[in-house]
Amino acid sequence: MVDLIKRRYPEDPGEIRPERTLEGGTRSIQSISFGQPLRWLRQGWRDLLRAPSALLHGLVFSVAGVVLVWATWAQPWLSLALVIGFLLVGPALAVSLNATARNLEAGQPAKAPAGLGAITEIGAPLWLFAAILLGIFAVWTAYTWLWIAVMNVGQLGLPAHIGELLSAMLASPGGIVSLVGVLIIGAAFALVAFAMSVITVPAMLDQRSGLVDAVAVSLKAFKRNPVPLLFWALLITALFLVSVLTAFVALIVIFPWLGLAMWHGYRDLVGGH
Repeated sequence: MVDLIKRRYPEDPGEIRPERTLEGGTRSIQSISFGQPLRWLRQGWRDLLRAPSALLHGLVFSVAGVVLVWATWAQPWLSLALVIGFLLVGPALAVSLNATARNLEAGQPAKAPAGLGAITEIGAPLWLFAAILLGIFAVWTAYTWLWIAVMNVGQLGLPAHIGELLSAMLASPGGIVSLVGVLIIGAAFALVAFAMSVITVPAMLDQRSGLVDAVAVSLKAFKRNPVPLLFWALLITALFLVSVLTAFVALIVIFPWLGLAMWHGYRDLVGGH
């Protein structure tokens, strides 16, 4: 009855509740050192040696990368967008690897089917998160196409493949400006996606968090540790570049390696086990 009376008088101080903020309404975040991401890579590599079945994930996405580039070879701007877009959606694709690292941490078997079960374990929030990342990717793709088209009307002609596109862009001032623009805006999109997703999937998996809470934890982690996490993003980008330069062959190892390391980053950032 007292609660009902209070609700009749909204100005009653008893009705005032603290506003939920990014700092106070989510799990606490630990400060990490600059070199800690290197430790995550070491831990991820150790997990990969313990669970070589994780390489199956890398093989699947390596083949997917080759197929996507092959299918868009005659549309080099789209190939370029797809290659960079791979980085944007990568965190959502690593959910099974996060589950594998969690199982290894708990001393449980780390078989591939168990990792794949994480997709149904998280459920709808994971699909919604993937849709958001795909939305960011779609905007990035549209931007790439428009930017290259507008900046290079009548200059690039019809490049036959992505290599020819890059060569043509580097051959003229307008092409160089266009390429720089693509890289800068691509980096901005990647930074937004990274801040939103650095530990979102592990948080959903470990804490059964909803999407909003998990993204909030990820943003809070990035806000608390911008320099170490930017270093982590740089390491991810460098390893992904190695994958691209090897025609996605290296991705067979690099994708599961990073996915497993991602779980250890989450553990260090949220603290506790």
